[in-house]
Amino acid sequence: MQLNDIFLMVKHAIDAGRPAHGYLIVGPERGVGMALAVRILQTLFCTEQNKPCGACDACRRVTERTNPDIHWIFPEKKMRVISAEQVREKLINEVSQTAFASGWKAGVLVGADRLNDASANAFLKTLEEPPERTLFLLLTDAPQQLLPTIVSRCQRIDLTAQRELDEPWKSRVIETLASPLWNTPIERLAMSNVLFSVLADIKSKAEELVRSESAGDGKLEEDDDDVFDAKVSARYKELRLDFLLLLTRWFRDLMILKAGGDESLVRIRTKLDVLKERASRLSLAQVFYDLNALEDLSRQMERNLSEETLLAYTLDRIHHGVS
Repeated sequence: MQLNDIFLMVKHAIDAGRPAHGYLIVGPERGVGMALAVRILQTLFCTEQNKPCGACDACRRVTERTNPDIHWIFPEKKMRVISAEQVREKLINEVSQTAFASGWKAGVLVGADRLNDASANAFLKTLEEPPERTLFLLLTDAPQQLLPTIVSRCQRIDLTAQRELDEPWKSRVIETLASPLWNTPIERLAMSNVLFSVLADIKSKAEELVRSESAGDGKLEEDDDDVFDAKVSARYKELRLDFLLLLTRWFRDLMILKAGGDESLVRIRTKLDVLKERASRLSLAQVFYDLNALEDLSRQMERNLSEETLLAYTLDRIHHGVS
């Protein structure tokens, strides 16, 4: 389902006066996930007939996060957690008050997987019995970290298929994977170094984004080095996920072609001829092995092991299907 179709589904529920109490938006918290959350909130608070107009004062205040009826919760401090104190004081107490304008109130938990046990249980009580005309949006790229009882009480919107690695990184990764230079250990090491350089660029971009966002919020000088580094790390991991998804899509496309799937299911269509040739040289067992190896890579990267070593090891052990 395309992003606009997903949005229209939620908008229809809002227009009918029957939105879910909570929507669990699974996707990049600062990318397409945040974009969808903003459009939903603008639909809720827009003052024009054609909602959301995106241009009225109410829509602008959603974008700028200055609407007093929308309560934004972000992970805080070095550990990047959402504390029980935050949930109680900045969310539960606030949504329990009378709305200032439209009658609606909203709570947005950005990085909802960062709820700890105490804050998750505090929020769960409110989610189970929310105040009237209150909407909660939970943004996360790690829904498995949330309490199952929270997940079960939200309508899940999965945007994983909408995720894309930004340019020029996307093209660099695809061109690297499409390269014929995967035959010898030295060639595979060189190609893994190219991919690691993409990760290094992504990390620099994460720091740039955090500096820009903190400066915009007037918080840059308030953050000590540990807090700033923690914010950069969280943002980097979000961007890195798009990198790992692109690697996985390449080998998933190989699996689709090897298994006789329709070519329309292939995601990386710019390299369809290369993928078809590679698939012809691989067995189905080899393709499944490669996908499992990439899943291992994703898990190991979450353990903060050396990314350069992990990439080199993984790309050396998988089957590339080159002649």
